Amino acid sequence: MGFRMKITGGVEEAAFDEKSITKVVFDSQSTQDSNARATDFGLGVKVWGKMLYKVGGEGGDATLALAKWSQVPSEKADCYRNAQITVVSAGQIVRQFSLPNAFVVEYSEEVDDESGVGTFYIHMREKKDENDKVTIEGGFNGE
Repeated sequence: MGFRMKITGGVEEAAFDEKSITKVVFDSQSTQDSNARATDFGLGVKVWGKMLYKVGGEGGDATLALAKWSQVPSEKADCYRNAQITVVSAGQIVRQFSLPNAFVVEYSEEVDDESGVGTFYIHMREKKDENDKVTIEGGFNGE
């Protein structure tokens, strides 16, 4: 099983393949003190991955694009972007999450100087008034 992630709609696009993404968690969060389905709920995705640096100018660094996106202030429309996470199993897409107006809740990078491997974590949420535009799809035919 592997994951792909693509962030579009901003100054810099970021694309990650199965070699980079190590874990994905999709969240649908509702108020915990409610006795019925709350109208105030949030949809989000948490993604962990390896930092695969581009050496010698071989294309863009996707994690650098994520880090820059995490710094865009809420006053700018550019803070909302389209995030698409794809789950691939045995060469077939089995699930696809699309958040068309995602924003960064949390972003971090961790680098180990002994192993030389860096990791990143990004937590994205959909803009609450756009929750109805989030899509979760599955049951695709082969690629």
